[in-house]
Amino acid sequence: MSFKNREWWYSFRELEAITDENKSSKLIGDVLQKYSKITKNWNKDLNSEWTCRIYFSTNMILNATVLLKNAEYAEEKNVRIVRPYLEYYAVLSLLRCIIYTLPELEWNNGELIKISHTKALNLAIDWLAKFNIEKSQQLKRICKQLKAQRELISYRAPASGDSNLGDDYNINEICTILAEVAQFNSELLEASVTKNASKDDFVVHSSDISKIVHVEIEGLNFYDDYDSMRLNYVQRKQSRPYNLASFMTEGQTEDFIGAWDDDENYDDDNSIYHGGSPCDWQDIFDIP
Repeated sequence: MSFKNREWWYSFRELEAITDENKSSKLIGDVLQKYSKITKNWNKDLNSEWTCRIYFSTNMILNATVLLKNAEYAEEKNVRIVRPYLEYYAVLSLLRCIIYTLPELEWNNGELIKISHTKALNLAIDWLAKFNIEKSQQLKRICKQLKAQRELISYRAPASGDSNLGDDYNINEICTILAEVAQFNSELLEASVTKNASKDDFVVHSSDISKIVHVEIEGLNFYDDYDSMRLNYVQRKQSRPYNLASFMTEGQTEDFIGAWDDDENYDDDNSIYHGGSPCDWQDIFDIP
């Protein structure tokens, strides 16, 4: 796709409309310059870190998709109490998706994965302001509204239920914009790696993979077989950062979204959701 006088791998739906035409060339140049400071010093460690960051970013898009599909299903079934949670965490997933593609933020031995909600919001919105200041402030207001609505239901248990919750926003549009900002970043990263990096450095360390597949929370340890399998594939076959949409594989998306499907069909439930059909997975991003 030709967008802002540059050929892009991805066909953006929302980003072009919110980007200032007069500033777009400078924006692209500035972002490429930031990535070039990294890729001109590319080595095996940086390649491994950034490949894992891109993989984790794709998981954030898939996670947001699952959350929004569940919100849609819950609305159909009048399970409205979960909507504030699902919408907020879908947006948070995509704020984090942007965070993992930002050139200014260091991997810090995997600690970046644990970034706080507030920091993820502020940093991602600051980056979005490079594209459109007014839109970034609008999205920041909505993100805070979504967080407040989740906390209202969680902590105050209002007797009026969800009657005070707002719906003056388009959740799919918001999520699409955020996902496309991350895609924009990843395409420029890929271009910079292709231009400056040596293929000899296209190595993914098992130690970086371990930081994603092994998780410790509150003293409890979790291990993810699917992430391990997918990252082992990345280690063998892809072994370098590509743009998010190109990095995803059909197997990855089917496994991720399919993990939330029920094992049984129910006669009174035509949509069985959970994940819906593959044609429903592309509401916010062109998932393969």
